[in-house]
Amino acid sequence: MVTFKLVEETDEYLLYWYYAEGNESLKPGIIIVDKINGKIDITELAEDDWERDISVEELNELAESVNREIREEGGTDFLELATEPEHSVFFGDHAVNAIWDKLREGIVPKKGARAWY
Repeated sequence: MVTFKLVEETDEYLLYWYYAEGNESLKPGIIIVDKINGKIDITELAEDDWERDISVEELNELAESVNREIREEGGTDFLELATEPEHSVFFGDHAVNAIWDKLREGIVPKKGARAWY
């Protein structure tokens, strides 16, 4: 689970703090939403968060597994194969997605949480 809260809002950006496992006694990570360019970035990892690069081979192994199951049930491939590696931030990416989901609805979330396990 990850929690987040809006700590600053200007005409140009939104600044969020996010907390791995919702633990506000640890150092927060920082997420910046650039309102002018429509971008969202994790600028600092929260304490207890971690990041990694996922290789093309690993991404495609997962995609092929999903596609194989779909084909076995008579469907067609669902996932395209990756051509570039991806960078992943374990807790931060979930906070970014939760914030982005609300922003697409026209809502600036003041706080929130996301659980996936």
